[in-house]
Amino acid sequence: QILFENVTMVTVNWSDDEALDECDKDSLPISGNIFLNKQYLALQRSLSFSDPALQARANNDLDREENAEKCAERERIFTRYDEGRTRTDDIELWEEPNFSYYMKKDEYGFIHDKPIPIPPIDKKKLEKKQLREKKWYKMCQEWKATGKEPEELKTRIWKGCPNSLRGEVWPLLLQIKRIKEANEQKFGSGIYERMKELARKKSPDIRQIDLDVHRTYRNHEMFQLKYCVMQQKLFYVLSAYSMYNKQVGYCQGMANVVALLLMYMRNEEDVFWALGSLLLGDKYQMNDLYIPSLPKLFRFFDHHMVLRKRCIPSLHKHFKKIEMEPQLYATKWFLQCFLDKLPFSLALRVWDIYLVEGEEIETAMAIALLRYFKKHFVKANDEQINTFLATLHEKQFDEEALISCLSETLVELRKSRMSHLPPPPPAPVSATLDKSHHSNNNSNHHNHMMSPADSLPNLTPHNKVKKKKKKHVEVPKMEITSL
Repeated sequence: QILFENVTMVTVNWSDDEALDECDKDSLPISGNIFLNKQYLALQRSLSFSDPALQARANNDLDREENAEKCAERERIFTRYDEGRTRTDDIELWEEPNFSYYMKKDEYGFIHDKPIPIPPIDKKKLEKKQLREKKWYKMCQEWKATGKEPEELKTRIWKGCPNSLRGEVWPLLLQIKRIKEANEQKFGSGIYERMKELARKKSPDIRQIDLDVHRTYRNHEMFQLKYCVMQQKLFYVLSAYSMYNKQVGYCQGMANVVALLLMYMRNEEDVFWALGSLLLGDKYQMNDLYIPSLPKLFRFFDHHMVLRKRCIPSLHKHFKKIEMEPQLYATKWFLQCFLDKLPFSLALRVWDIYLVEGEEIETAMAIALLRYFKKHFVKANDEQINTFLATLHEKQFDEEALISCLSETLVELRKSRMSHLPPPPPAPVSATLDKSHHSNNNSNHHNHMMSPADSLPNLTPHNKVKKKKKKHVEVPKMEITSL
C-alpha cells in the first residue's frame, strides 16, 4: 500500500508488485504532499485496478479535485474584478495600451494611432445639429411622461439619432423600465444582484467571460485599461446574465453587444435588462442566435441565400461560382447586427434602426450591403471579397446612400413578405412531450425562479397600428434557476 494525500487520505491498492515495478516511481507523489502530482492524476485514470470500487473512488477523488480548482479559479477572477485597478502587480505590460506614441480620440471614444484632422467649424451645420438635439430631447421627455412611442419616432430614427441622446433613446426603445418592474413584481427586487451572487458561486462561464472582457474594445477609452470601471461592469453583466438565462449562459459575441450598450447607458443593471430584452423580446429574438449549435444563425444563412438569389441573381451566380457561402462573410453580421463589421458611426445608425424596427433589419441590411457593393464584388475573386469585407469597418463611403439602400430593400422584402425569417422546423414529437412534462413538473415549485422568457411583458408599443398577425419564433423555456 502507498498513501497519497490531497485533502483526504487516498489509499491505492496495487494488484501485484509487477504493476508497481512497471510504473515510474519517481513520478509518484510522496505521502504528505499537499498537491497531487499531475502525472499521478493521469495515471489514476489510465491504470486498471483489480477492485472496481477502488477505481470509482479514485475517479471521484479526481473529479473533486477538478471541481475545487474550478471553484477557486472562479472566486479568484471575481475577487480580481472586485478590486479593480487598485492593484496592478499582476497586470502585464503587454496587456496595457502603449502610450509611447501619439494617439488621438475620435468623437465616439476610440483611440487611433494617428492624429485625426480637426475639420473647420461650420456654423450652419452646428446650429442645425443643436436644433435637432433640442427636438429629440423634447420628444424623449414627452415619451417618458406619456409612456407612448411618439408617432414621428421612426421617421426621425431613419434620419439619424443624435449621438448625445442615444443614452436616453435606447432604454426607451428597449422598454427597460417596464421589463424591470414586471420581473420585480414576480420575483421581488434585487434580481440583478442575486444573479451576480449566483454567478460567483456557480457560473461555469466565468473563465471564458474573463478572457473575452480583456479583448473587447481595447481601443476604446472606456475599456482601454485592464480591470477599469467599465471592464468591471462588462464582466458583472455577462456573469449575472449567464445565470439568469441558463439556456444561453454565455456565448462569444455577447461581450461586444453588452459593451456597446454600456457605452451609452452606463448603468450596469439597465444594461442587464437591455440584454434580456434583446434576447427574449418578441421584436429581436436573439436568444436562438446564442444557444449551443446556434440554430437561428443557420436559419439566417439559409434565408439569406434565398434572398440573395431572388434580389441579386447576377451576384448570387458569381458567389456560387467562387463558392462564396454566407458562413464566410455574414457570421458577425447576424450574431452582432453588423457591429465591428461597419464603420462605427454607420453601425450605430444600423443599431438605431434595428432597435425600432426589429430583427428584419438584419435580413434587409445583409442584402443592402451586397447590392451597394455589387459592382465591386462581381469582378472580384473570393480572396479579394473576403479581404474587402474584413476591412469594411476601416473604409469611408457614403453612409446616407447605404441607409437609403437599406430602406428600399426593407420595403421590397416587406412587400414580398420575406423580411422575416421563416419559422423553425417543428420539434420532434418526443421532444415536445418531454418539454410539456418538464413544464408541468416545474409549475409546482413556487420557490424557484421562473423562466425569464415568461417574465418579460408584452413588448408591443401602445400606439402600434394593428397589422396581420405574423408568425414569431417562440423562445424555448429555459432551465429554472434557484434563487
